Amino acid sequence: MIRLVSIGGVLKPDFQGRSPGRGGYLHPDARCLEGFVRSKRKEFRSLGCAPAREDRERAAALIAAACLDHKALVE
Repeated sequence: MIRLVSIGGVLKPDFQGRSPGRGGYLHPDARCLEGFVRSKRKEFRSLGCAPAREDRERAAALIAAACLDHKALVE
């Protein structure tokens, strides 16, 4: 699971799990990332904010890229 944090209204993945701020967790698989991006929720309580779709897309892309890089290193 990858932690997402909202710091000053900016949504970003926290791969180390040590960033300050409100956080929520997301599975790094494609189905969960797509669901997060498409979600129509007005606010994510765990994050304490309502990230715009563009912010969710950017965060999902960063997570997907990091997971692909990790898989390439493992293989």
